[in-house]
Amino acid sequence: MKQLIINADDLGAAEGTVEAITSLFEKDLLTSTTALVNLPDWPRAAAYLKKHPGLGAGVHLVMNDGSPILPAEKVSSLVNQQGCFYDGSALLRRYGRLRLPELEAEWRAQIEKFIADTGRQPDHLDLHCHYPYVFPSWFRVSLKLACEFGGLPVRLPFDDALADKAAGLAKGTGFPTWYVRWTGGRYRKMVSRYGISTTNYWESSFSQEGNNTPEFLLQLLDKLPVGSTELLCHPGTLVDWRKRDYESLLDPRIKALIRKKGILLINYQNIT
Repeated sequence: MKQLIINADDLGAAEGTVEAITSLFEKDLLTSTTALVNLPDWPRAAAYLKKHPGLGAGVHLVMNDGSPILPAEKVSSLVNQQGCFYDGSALLRRYGRLRLPELEAEWRAQIEKFIADTGRQPDHLDLHCHYPYVFPSWFRVSLKLACEFGGLPVRLPFDDALADKAAGLAKGTGFPTWYVRWTGGRYRKMVSRYGISTTNYWESSFSQEGNNTPEFLLQLLDKLPVGSTELLCHPGTLVDWRKRDYESLLDPRIKALIRKKGILLINYQNIT
């Protein structure tokens, strides 16, 4: 069987994410979203999730965008002088100075805020952008929290097709393909040791510049492998790159092909 999670990242970003994601869900085109609980439109997003438990929702654990949930003085190694998270490149340079207990406390606070604001448990955890996946110690914090909050599934970019996808995953990160392949193998073993569920496959190529067209998405769906796949998207209504994701998903050919291929739309609540 081919199972598909169409997951929209960044719910709560003030770029029309609430409008686009809720619209796609109500049109039965999107099954899952991941929330940035520290960004401006989170209150509106939380109110919607509270009323619509059918929309699968996880926490998009963030350390490089916006401000922390905890007071800046409690997470001083994560923030700049303005009290905002360092951007991704600065985080990588500061790896040795980042205190893991502060990262764990902040990510726990983000999960707790999601629960408090929506009245529901998240159905999975994942990490915002590729930066938190760079170092095993950072990724391990998310696995520890997944276990702490009831054994939540996690997104694993290093999927069953890692050998074939490593070059694509490495593109634009500054890391060589061999490192991505080696690190991905380590992460797969970590997830298995923690006994955490994830999808068989993770497909991020649609949401990359130049690929977010209906034609590209139709090709992906036509070749969808047997098993469970998370398809990443970033829909929104206020910036061009998000609008392209949104409008491509709305193309009537997408829903028609999903039905024709017998693809079962699920969310992370259905992952075993």
